[in-house]
Amino acid sequence: MSTSVKRPRPRKSAEPAAPAISHADQLIALQSREEGKTVMYKQDAWGHIETRFVRTQNVKAWEEKGFFVR
Repeated sequence: MSTSVKRPRPRKSAEPAAPAISHADQLIALQSREEGKTVMYKQDAWGHIETRFVRTQNVKAWEEKGFFVR
């Protein structure tokens, strides 16, 4: 039976913190990502609604997964 030997791990380098952006800038970025996409919904057995922003050409595939367009 072998004994375990603890080897020191090299430390991970710290990632630089991302600059904080304002709430308005976050909303603008979110809206630009969602622009031109179709909003699809799916409700589970517990009543939770899952929302997906889908490219228009993929709507049929998402409908096959049980999502619907509102």
